Amino acid sequence: MKFREFLDTQLKKGNTSWESRSEIIRASGSPQSGYTVKVLKEYGDKFQFGSVTEIKNKEIKKYFAKQPKDSFISVEGAAKQIQKELPKGIIIGETIIYSRLEDPTFNINNLKPQTLDNQVSKTAPYDVKITKEFREKLKQLREPGVYLYIEVTQRGGNTLRLKTGGGLFKISDNSYPPNDASLKLIKKSIEENRK
Repeated sequence: MKFREFLDTQLKKGNTSWESRSEIIRASGSPQSGYTVKVLKEYGDKFQFGSVTEIKNKEIKKYFAKQPKDSFISVEGAAKQIQKELPKGIIIGETIIYSRLEDPTFNINNLKPQTLDNQVSKTAPYDVKITKEFREKLKQLREPGVYLYIEVTQRGGNTLRLKTGGGLFKISDNSYPPNDASLKLIKKSIEENRK
């Protein structure tokens, strides 16, 4: 069987992952020569060479590089996306993605795995009842050029909206969770934005 025919047969069968170029040449029964290397180069990126782990790592790095810096990613969704890019016969699981997220050589964008816990923990500070005492504290912070009020978010939580401006303050527009710690930050922000 000629080398080209062997390569075409392997492509039809979906055998596109090989440990090395030498391995595919040996498997074809052809001698290693300039001709076989040249033919293999013509097939370019139709075959992937390297260990299965190297191939997975390469695709994981590509996926991580496409993600915004410091973002949360769905590990399950990442596994599905990466799986689409891998050659037939190589299966990726969530475990390797979790371990690569912990490895700074892979995770150059400082990505974090998204879990139900951190989704809930990000919204929990906004799911509070606003008391009369808290509303009084807000009123005490208001002055000309400081607009501080409670907004209801799309998902039904509460947020504090601070806007400054009006000639007495630098223009700013920020939101905070409705709690006493935020009131301290708001006081600091008001003083920093005062002209």
